[in-house]
Amino acid sequence: MSKHYLESVFSPASVAVIFDQAYLGIGTQVLANLEQAGFAGQVQAVSAEVDTIAGRPTQPDLGAIAAPVELAVLAVRAEAQPALLRSCSKAGVRAAVILSGGFSEAQQHGRAIQDELVEIARSCEIALVGPRCLGVIRPRSKLNASSARSPVRQGKMALVTQSGALCSALLDWADSKGMGFSAVASLGASSDVKLGDMLDYLAQDPYTDSILLYVERVANARRFLSGLRAAARLKPVVVIRSGRNPAGERAAPGHIGTPVGSDTAFDAAIRRAGAVRVNSVSQLVAAATILASGARTRGSNLAVITNGGGPGVMAADWAGSAGVPLSTLSDATVKALGAVLPPHWSHADPVDILDDADEERYRTATELLLADDGVHGLLVLLTPQGFTDPAACAEGLVAGVGKTRKPVLASWMGASLVEQGRQVLSAAGIPHFMSPEAGVDAFAYLASYRANQSALLQAPEPLSAHRAPDTY
Repeated sequence: MSKHYLESVFSPASVAVIFDQAYLGIGTQVLANLEQAGFAGQVQAVSAEVDTIAGRPTQPDLGAIAAPVELAVLAVRAEAQPALLRSCSKAGVRAAVILSGGFSEAQQHGRAIQDELVEIARSCEIALVGPRCLGVIRPRSKLNASSARSPVRQGKMALVTQSGALCSALLDWADSKGMGFSAVASLGASSDVKLGDMLDYLAQDPYTDSILLYVERVANARRFLSGLRAAARLKPVVVIRSGRNPAGERAAPGHIGTPVGSDTAFDAAIRRAGAVRVNSVSQLVAAATILASGARTRGSNLAVITNGGGPGVMAADWAGSAGVPLSTLSDATVKALGAVLPPHWSHADPVDILDDADEERYRTATELLLADDGVHGLLVLLTPQGFTDPAACAEGLVAGVGKTRKPVLASWMGASLVEQGRQVLSAAGIPHFMSPEAGVDAFAYLASYRANQSALLQAPEPLSAHRAPDTY
């Protein structure tokens, strides 16, 4: 099988970091990231204006480097970018990441520079990421060719974004949660390598199990949807898009230089392509949490266990708003629960196991609900009431889950009182959330992914099955 051309972006044998005085700080950060990531290939610092950087001598240009360079990372003034990209071509560079911007593509001068960069990249067969981006990260290759300040662990989820600022925030959040990525790509202006190209690469990537995608604009809809369908057919893709309403649409052109287009059409296209749409960063975080767990569902019915009526009602309300049906418990399940719970339990979903629920009550209720064929997923809630032991109740939940393949999510509500319980859940690999609503959202993404996958596989009837218009 031939090597994908983006392999030179994510798994280069050697890297050159090219910078000038104006972007000395970014050049320093990229070199530090490459070193801290443990990149094993040759790394060269190149600058015509700076002799040393962080104690490392620089080369005046790429021609002074004897060994071949596969990936060039540029942090230079806008006017210098085209000439340096041409020098990359002469040196045999296969891929380039331009971190710096220094221009707006909405302005004529900026558009001319970007068009020239694309022309050079395509004529010289250089895969160009950027300009105006955070960079790329591939933990498996020990590559961090970015200006990001957060360390990035290895994982099975890829992150592709057109916003460097959002990318930085998500990397910081993931680091605080111990979550890793298979690949991170901040595309910036997406001048040459676009969303569709990245999706095509990640669809084939054996080290990526799911993809998070932040979209500001789609320059080539056909290419984007083709890549999205290919990726979503093989693995979950979660999409968040800015400019969803009139206020966002008015703000977007000033930030990204191009109008974002109809959100209704975009939403329909995403669903038809088999991907999942979210509308906020908090929802994207919830989706990332559930996807990282590897959980999947065969249906859309959610059961809820709670030790308080209020949180159970909150979960039920949110489930109704999110289009997630609560499970109708079988007579056998209701009878079995009635045999182990106090007489005044709720007798329906949400299953209120009452404020004095202990470890054994959580374990038994979990086991019984997961055994019900009408339950496709389970959300377990806890509030620290009276003599509740959140850590022990978490142990009960873990014991009740056993080896089930159904998705189980939790929300231990509160802060310091439930922290030990959350640690138990994390150690057991059970996704947990700060609120019932976030837990419902996470299950909704799994159910939506399943439904959209069915839509993706649907095909229209043969044309011969339809009568001609004049026969109606």
